Amino acid sequence: MNAGRFCRARRRRLLGACLGVVLLVCSSGVKAQERIRIGISSVSPGFIPTIIAEKKGYYAKYGLRSEHVIISLAVAINALGTGELDCVVSVAQGVSAALRGFPVKLVMMTEDKLDFFLMTRSDIRSVTDLKGKVVGISYPGSTTHLVAESILRHFNLEPGRDVSLFPTGDNQARLAALETGRVAATIGTPPYNVLAPTKGLKVLLWARDYVAIPQNALIVTDKKIQQSPDQVKRMIKGTIEALQFVKREREESVDIAAKWLQIDRQRAKAVLESVFPLFSGDGTMTDVMLQAALDVEVQRGKIERKVGLAEIADRTLLLEAQKELGIK
Repeated sequence: MNAGRFCRARRRRLLGACLGVVLLVCSSGVKAQERIRIGISSVSPGFIPTIIAEKKGYYAKYGLRSEHVIISLAVAINALGTGELDCVVSVAQGVSAALRGFPVKLVMMTEDKLDFFLMTRSDIRSVTDLKGKVVGISYPGSTTHLVAESILRHFNLEPGRDVSLFPTGDNQARLAALETGRVAATIGTPPYNVLAPTKGLKVLLWARDYVAIPQNALIVTDKKIQQSPDQVKRMIKGTIEALQFVKREREESVDIAAKWLQIDRQRAKAVLESVFPLFSGDGTMTDVMLQAALDVEVQRGKIERKVGLAEIADRTLLLEAQKELGIK
């Protein structure tokens, strides 16, 4: 056999071997990985469920290759519409957008209660001490804005009249504004409840004790639900399994959180202890929690028409996913 014929025979054998590997992979049921991009507002413990779904391979189990994108939630909702994001994790922004006519829906809950708190200087003894002062929020229309308004009104203080609300940016920027005296208080989220005492600051109260609304849910567009229902359901399944993992494997969840939050394990454990009870167990969206979220946004938007829960949430794929997972 000459050299040319030998090379051709070798190439045929190599091609046959490659085809055999391809057939073996296909026959073993391995799924092609579809990319999904998930929008979150910050590196915060409230987003741990979808982070764990990614890190522990629950999304990959359902043929999804996830990527988390840190983005302003006001921008994120628009990015859903353009297809730059597949999902956003929030509640308030999703409900608000739906009420403005933007075609989005909540499809499952990940955090049933708020993890926000009011952090103040040491000289502030009560919420009423904030009269005539400034409170830091992230940006107008954000959940921090909603929480600040709700807390102030609970204590008979009118935002804008009795207390000024000042946009200062993300958690770190709000902390800096508080430390430098630009604001007397700010709305924060873990891990800053653990950091506050080390900086001479204090957590005055937790929002969940005064504002009974859920904090985080998966939000997708109506178009995504209609055109890619299987992908959405697989995303829901992966997230539910991550929620179950968090409840079942707290120590490993702390390890994952510490690495993602970039804090030491002891501090991460202290932070997560305050957040673990807030996470959903299986993604369920009850009428009560949806109505609470809706009522707040209807009041904020001064909407007079009657709004049904079907305008802000779609539980069809969640119920299917729960049934297939043996939950319901």
